[in-house]
Amino acid sequence: MERALAVARVFDEFPYLRPRRVGGDPARIKVTPSMEAVVEATGLPIDWLTVRRDEGDAMEFGEIDLSPGRGGWVGEQEDGEWAFSLTGHRIEQRWEADTVAESAAIAAVAAFFEGMVVAMDAAYGCVTPGLWRPRPLHTVVEAELPGVFWLNYFGPAFVGARPELATIVGARTLRTGGVLVQTSSEPWQPYEVGIPAWQSPLRAVFGAAVFEWVRPNPALPTIDEHVSASPGTQEMPWVAWQATKAANDRTRKHTAASKRLAAASLGRAQPTLPDDAVEWSTSFDLDDWREFARYLTRKLRGDLTTAIGKAVISVITTAPVDEEDSIILDTQLGPIRLGWFMDDEDVVDLYIWGPPLVSDLCDAWLA
Repeated sequence: MERALAVARVFDEFPYLRPRRVGGDPARIKVTPSMEAVVEATGLPIDWLTVRRDEGDAMEFGEIDLSPGRGGWVGEQEDGEWAFSLTGHRIEQRWEADTVAESAAIAAVAAFFEGMVVAMDAAYGCVTPGLWRPRPLHTVVEAELPGVFWLNYFGPAFVGARPELATIVGARTLRTGGVLVQTSSEPWQPYEVGIPAWQSPLRAVFGAAVFEWVRPNPALPTIDEHVSASPGTQEMPWVAWQATKAANDRTRKHTAASKRLAAASLGRAQPTLPDDAVEWSTSFDLDDWREFARYLTRKLRGDLTTAIGKAVISVITTAPVDEEDSIILDTQLGPIRLGWFMDDEDVVDLYIWGPPLVSDLCDAWLA
């Protein structure tokens, strides 16, 4: 959240350039009293369209995409396995020429851009007039650079791969370790066929391959390299999604198994545990528990092969942390009490009371 608030404070430093409304389509949230206040009230994630100006043909729109941690991501299943890609955070803002016609406004845009790449600890960024604007402006930084522009920011992963970026004309190293490169004194340069002279120094450093779409592009830093070069969590945002999904799936399965167990137990006469029953206990991780449950079912049969046995095995497998319970089951060796305590998400403490032969069978599985 601190990174999002830092981004908001940069907007607030430049109220002349700041959007007036943010939100969905259309953007309806007024930016008042400050962008910081709006961001703090909204929380993350933020997926906003922005409007600074909408007057006939004069349209100044943008986008703000900010998420917890390392930002946004996409995932798709390939042959049953999930493949994930980090999309990160993104800011885009458009101003009409008359908004930035004065030299003071141009200087403000440059200062705004510098403040923003520092606040975001950006991997890449650029400022360009419409004449040189690529379609689309945003890029996939491990696949292609969209071009060379008036202002260009290259994060520390770029600088690590090409230290000469810091020494070309117009380059300045920022406190992030990235380099800000200004290619010309002012943003508006006449259109030229071929490569303009003001683009040549940067293109010479990079070579042609970085401007050609290849994913991944061996001429560009990888996403992992960008993340490693930037302070912050190394945990990818989909890890939390996977954990939440797994927890929800487990809860759903546990609820269903508990209902099946209750239905199978309805009207059932519970067996009586003999007075000479002995206790056997151990701890299993869930994979070992599943294997042991199959072994126990083969050896003891009885209730373990019926709906009640299958349900109780599922209940144990999906139980939440700290759940403790037990049930008496009938087997071909006599009644047993099967008890469990979920010590951790993946660890179950198992207790079995029954005839000595049952204890021997359990020991044999561990041997």
